[in-house]
Amino acid sequence: MTANAASIVIPTHRRPDLLRNLLESLSHQKTARAFEVIVVNDGSAGDLSMLEVEFSDISVKVIDLPQSRGRAFARNEGVRNSKGDVLIFVDDDMTVVEDFLERHMAAHGDVMTVVIGNVLSAPEYSNDPLARYVERQGVHKLKSRARIHPKCVRTGNVSVSRELFTRIGMFDESISKYGEDQDLGMKFGEAGADLVFAEGAISYHHHPPDIDDMIGKMQEYGRYSVPLLVAAHPQIRQVIRLDLAEPVRIGRECPLVSVRKMMLRIALTPPFYRVARSVYGFKWLGSLLYPVIDYIRAYNYIRAYRESQKESAPKARPGPIDPRRN
Repeated sequence: MTANAASIVIPTHRRPDLLRNLLESLSHQKTARAFEVIVVNDGSAGDLSMLEVEFSDISVKVIDLPQSRGRAFARNEGVRNSKGDVLIFVDDDMTVVEDFLERHMAAHGDVMTVVIGNVLSAPEYSNDPLARYVERQGVHKLKSRARIHPKCVRTGNVSVSRELFTRIGMFDESISKYGEDQDLGMKFGEAGADLVFAEGAISYHHHPPDIDDMIGKMQEYGRYSVPLLVAAHPQIRQVIRLDLAEPVRIGRECPLVSVRKMMLRIALTPPFYRVARSVYGFKWLGSLLYPVIDYIRAYNYIRAYRESQKESAPKARPGPIDPRRN
């Protein structure tokens, strides 16, 4: 690899057809820059080594993991087997535009730059409200992109210098479920990185929108990832609204905060949730469903997190028996 070359790192798990579509789109990049593609097979059965021959024009290298270790470990392993000065992370269920690489590379100012790409819904799902909701998260929710919050980092389409990525400690491999990108984003923020949005670095997300799949991910996120994120970055409690799930402290906190906590307590009850799930069935409501989806996400990860904390809390030990009592 030459100086300033890029390494595109792709973790993959049991999606060979989608992966092939992504590699096909990468093979059509219009750029004079040198780059390599590192595919990390995260415990999937089947031999992917033929991709190295089929896509030799873009220097594909396949790394096989004998068992699934999660996206964080797989991405780190890809980096450990790469050579580029700039690391571009892309998910295996995406396809990219012809100037994707060029847009990412052009947006890098110095080693402290982190470039957030533009993830859009694939055309086949463009009319689904859940797909459109996901598309409008992160950077798209900001009124101004002058200052981008680290919570907007989505590692399905992001690039960073190898120097900065190594300096912040890479992905946290203890986070094996959904949420490893939040940890990385928080570490970028703590390191003082310059977050920029490359609107033209477009990737199309080809994952079928499925509310039950989203709910499952949120429950895993709340149970397994959020405790690790809170321990590493206490300030993330406000970012993901966990602070509003804490007990109400009337007279010891802002009255508005107390009111919001009481409203959330009501919203976290099963009857309220069942109503929201029923409303989601009216897909024709379109963008009016976005607050409902937002609520469904929060309900599942907050409750899962609270349950995990109850389970991990030390059990009270019985006190000594008073011999004077019968």
